[in-house]
Amino acid sequence: MPNVNLDALISREDFEVIESSSRASSFNQNVSVKDLERGEFFYAGLRKPDFQRETSDWTDEQLCEFIQSFIDGDLIPAVILWNSGPYNFVIDGAHRLGALIAWINDDYGDGVISQKFFNNEIDDEQKDIAAKTRDKIKNTVKSYGEYKNAISDSSNCDRDMLEKALSLGRTSIQLQWVTGGADKAEHSFFKINQKASKINDTEIELLKSRRKAFAIASRAIIRAGTGHQYWSKFEDDSMQEIEKIAKEIHGLIFFPKTSGVIRTLDLPLVKKHNSPQTNSFIFDLVKKCNDVPTNTSKMNDDLDGELTVHYLKNVLKFLRRVNSSHPSSLGLHPLVYFYNKRGNHIYSAILAWIDVVKDIEKSPKSLASFSFIRSDLERFIIKYKHFISGVNAKYGSGTKSYKHVYKVFSTIISQLQKQEPESYIVEYILGEYGFLTESDEVNITSAKFSTDVKSQIYIQETLPKSSTCSYCRGFIHQNSISFDHIIRKQDGGKGSVANGALMHPYCNTSAKN
Repeated sequence: MPNVNLDALISREDFEVIESSSRASSFNQNVSVKDLERGEFFYAGLRKPDFQRETSDWTDEQLCEFIQSFIDGDLIPAVILWNSGPYNFVIDGAHRLGALIAWINDDYGDGVISQKFFNNEIDDEQKDIAAKTRDKIKNTVKSYGEYKNAISDSSNCDRDMLEKALSLGRTSIQLQWVTGGADKAEHSFFKINQKASKINDTEIELLKSRRKAFAIASRAIIRAGTGHQYWSKFEDDSMQEIEKIAKEIHGLIFFPKTSGVIRTLDLPLVKKHNSPQTNSFIFDLVKKCNDVPTNTSKMNDDLDGELTVHYLKNVLKFLRRVNSSHPSSLGLHPLVYFYNKRGNHIYSAILAWIDVVKDIEKSPKSLASFSFIRSDLERFIIKYKHFISGVNAKYGSGTKSYKHVYKVFSTIISQLQKQEPESYIVEYILGEYGFLTESDEVNITSAKFSTDVKSQIYIQETLPKSSTCSYCRGFIHQNSISFDHIIRKQDGGKGSVANGALMHPYCNTSAKN
């Protein structure tokens, strides 16, 4: 289950635009529950820095425990703020404040504030965790509304409930204020956040590069063009194009939605849409599709959105080629190419195919050669999925292993094109990667089927029997289906069932012709 998304509850703002002198000595030293109600002055002026990472690291359990601690009057670390003009920026404590705001305003990622933030486009996964959190709150610490009702109808409420409700009037969170300019506040943010909930290297780069094209493009994809608009300073045409392309890319990566035990072959490229690992993958995907250098510190900011749009178009081109309804789509079945045998996606496999696609796109001849061996390729990959997952496990996920994964894929393809037998290819790969084994049997002692084992059973029983392209005989995914006239329309072919066949879009529009 994903974490609770509190990102909408504190708006973002640009430091530099509104910087002014601070007078921390005159500011509030505490914030009460009343201050965090929607429509109150303090809450209206509360902001996160535009470089603040998404507020989505807490589980429903952590959120409930924090609210319980607050109600019980337990010691809670101070929230650190920095003032600039009319706004008070959260330097440290966004999750603490966000959790309180969620509880007070009954918005756990699906309420009025969140709906506005996400342009009324909240996905089912986020809605599900919000509903689960709300139920857990009601069954444990009780909702903020119940405490309000206890005050308004004190004669008919539980005594313990009334006492806790009254105590909320004197319960608050301590505030500390950072003084100085925007640069000092930004420095304080990174210093503080490297000590507590440590930011990984990818996230640091994403935050510090927030105005560069690859970072803006990554943010837009992660949020499907909704949420905080990191691209809001661009002209309307650029903004609209960014949002449109980002939404399509998001859909190509994360749809159709699925969770739990696998009971369908129509999986998305990536199952988990709201996780730090997925965010890092999107960041790596944008950089890889656009040959962004490893050291991005000297890259210029994108001032007009032109480069951001260019980066997004390159990502879209790759994803359309991989698995979509676009005429160029090879329709690579995610479960064949990008998942392990137990139905868990492998980020590095997707990154590796950026290079594989470049190889097979070099000429019409190379594309034709790929189509010719595709059926054998897919059956080899399915049989020896542990080669890819083993390499991924050895070298690490994402960019750490994608070059090795690419090497395995390209080796299989090139050897099949040479018409080498399966035994030769297996021996070749085992010689290159001594830690791999030909067999991947796992000794399981438990009598109970785990979620992974159930998924593996479903995959191995159903995938080999699923629909294939009538041209290349590769497996077909629901996102990439084209209907072919066996006898062409120009040759008098009719639109009848008997004259129809399933194909990948590319096979139908280009390869067969």
